[in-house]
Amino acid sequence: MRAFRQAASRLCLRYVHRSLALLCLCFFSLHAWTSPSPAADTLTSSGTANTPPFRAVLNLDGPWHFEIGDDLRWADPAYDDTTWPAVALSQPLSLLGFPSYTGYAWYRIRVQPPQIGSLTAANQPLELLVTSDSVGQLDVFLNGVEAGHTRGMTETPSMYQSPAFTVPLPATAGKEPFEIAIRTWVAAPVSVSRGLLAKVELGTHDDIADHLDMAIGRRWNAGVISALGVTLLAFCVALLGAALYLSQRHHPEYLWLSLLCLFLAIGAAGDIAFSLASLSLAADWIFTLFIWRLFMAATLEFVQRFTASPYRKAVWTFQAAVLLLPLFSIFGWQQAYTGLSVLSQIVFSAFVVFLLFHAWRRGRSEAGVMLMPFLLAAIADSADTLLGFAANLHWLPAESASRRFHIGPIEFGISTLAYTLFLGSLVAVILYRFIRVSEEEQRSSAEISAARSVQALLIPTHLPSNRNFMLESAYLPVNGVGGDFFQVLPLKDDSLLIVVGDVSGKGLQAAMNSSTLVGALRNELSHDPATVLEHLNRVLLGAVSSPGALPGLDSAPCFATCLCARIYPDGTLAVANAGHLSPYRDGRELELPPGLPLGVISDSRYEQVTFQLNRGDRLVFLSDGVVEATNHEGELFGFERTQQVSHESARYIAQTAQRFGQTDDITVVSLYVASRAAQRNSEPALSPSVPSS
Repeated sequence: MRAFRQAASRLCLRYVHRSLALLCLCFFSLHAWTSPSPAADTLTSSGTANTPPFRAVLNLDGPWHFEIGDDLRWADPAYDDTTWPAVALSQPLSLLGFPSYTGYAWYRIRVQPPQIGSLTAANQPLELLVTSDSVGQLDVFLNGVEAGHTRGMTETPSMYQSPAFTVPLPATAGKEPFEIAIRTWVAAPVSVSRGLLAKVELGTHDDIADHLDMAIGRRWNAGVISALGVTLLAFCVALLGAALYLSQRHHPEYLWLSLLCLFLAIGAAGDIAFSLASLSLAADWIFTLFIWRLFMAATLEFVQRFTASPYRKAVWTFQAAVLLLPLFSIFGWQQAYTGLSVLSQIVFSAFVVFLLFHAWRRGRSEAGVMLMPFLLAAIADSADTLLGFAANLHWLPAESASRRFHIGPIEFGISTLAYTLFLGSLVAVILYRFIRVSEEEQRSSAEISAARSVQALLIPTHLPSNRNFMLESAYLPVNGVGGDFFQVLPLKDDSLLIVVGDVSGKGLQAAMNSSTLVGALRNELSHDPATVLEHLNRVLLGAVSSPGALPGLDSAPCFATCLCARIYPDGTLAVANAGHLSPYRDGRELELPPGLPLGVISDSRYEQVTFQLNRGDRLVFLSDGVVEATNHEGELFGFERTQQVSHESARYIAQTAQRFGQTDDITVVSLYVASRAAQRNSEPALSPSVPSS
């Protein structure tokens, strides 16, 4: 497993490095590709040159005649548009006194031969480069004939992002006047205030191709590259989270980390598809409606598991509310959905910050590392959401809601910055936590390995056998190493001394305490059960009260239940009990006087009683792991079931309890009386002995 974790970590780091290298390559390639050519000069429609006298590309800024509404007769070059208001494409319509509108609008302009006379000298076909403002469809008519349109501008139009496109001019364009009419359309909820037509340029095929490349590059710089960076980063973190989860299955927060980053990557990829006009606004709206809600729910689940927050019910309630929120939009309650969506975004950010802060105050340092970056990201994202909400309600200008930043030619918004900070903090904290947990697990593995070495001394692999007794045992620890122990010591008079116990605690601590008792047992000269228990009680109390006397103890509170029995060849059973389960004889529990566990009181005395066993009797000693086995419904295996299986072999009893639902170490020792000296069919005799002094 350690080798697998190392391989998974190396694989994830290699993926991150390759993805970042790919992102850098895309950045520099696109930067070189989209750098404007110094030879590209523009002209206004009036024919006045900005720099050199050579006219490369004509910028048809205006005046255009503009009218809100729709009538296909407006494409006719003979139509009289002199009553339409004149506009310039470089000026927003709102500044010219036009109200915000939704639906159709038309632009018309007539181009005279002298305006493009110098362009025809190159003897190349002329083209138009038409650039839309953003969302909105365009349909271009030349002399009343449709010459080109953006995607979605059909009989039943649908909204897409409208990239720049070219329209070839007729061969007679430089010889006689021609009319350009552009039909535009946008649907609710988008409201037009600037104008859907951003720029119209006229030039030769080669020059327009260069300008088209630059327009495409600007679109990538403005809306694609930053989203592509977020997508790649989120996808790399999702792979990292999946690899960490595969290496540490007992940490489900890594799985939720992978899911939230996957949802973020899918959402950013949807933004890219919309920016490249591969996804309609309606499809993008439905896509965004659900994917970002899943992202919020997965993020809350990750933070709750990461911080081990006690506010589980509050997290569930908010997750349910967020996942049900799209129903408001589906049922047409758009205004309510918009307001609740903004509110949920703010509450989500505040809730996550609260969970991280609360965990940091409780001593989780990794939550503190994530707190500040996420707080900054939450403030930035919430501010972006509020500004967009205010702009949609026309409380603020649209420019105020779309604050853009630049790194070279690449543009990015506040949300991109927020998600980058968020992902960066996730990578830092998760790697820090993974390394720390790996180190702790390595230390734990070393402890378990040492405890197993000790355990080999506590659990005999070969039981002594003779002609008088047949022995078998089963030991099933719940976590590799437990606190159960048993010893079977053959004595010189052919009797057997059997000691079965259970030390409190788990792991190395319990194993060390058990080894202390087993060592004391083997050094004990007396084989009287009551005396043995009194001696073990003093040893355990002495070890715990002497800090540092034994490695791993450190004066930690400790007690142990223990049962000591001596069985003679004639079937006599002498037994003393220190709080352990009573043994079973042929399916019936032997009644023993109660006794305090070892390590509780220094002067404890243990009462010893005797029984008479018969030839053919089966005596079963077991630990509480059998009785306390619990199934999925919370039902205990219990004493009744234990009694029903107590006449079976040790392995059968242990495996039955394990299959039922093991929750603690299971130890079973079974003794079959085969001695000819033992009586047959006689009733067991119980006589209390005098307590050992």
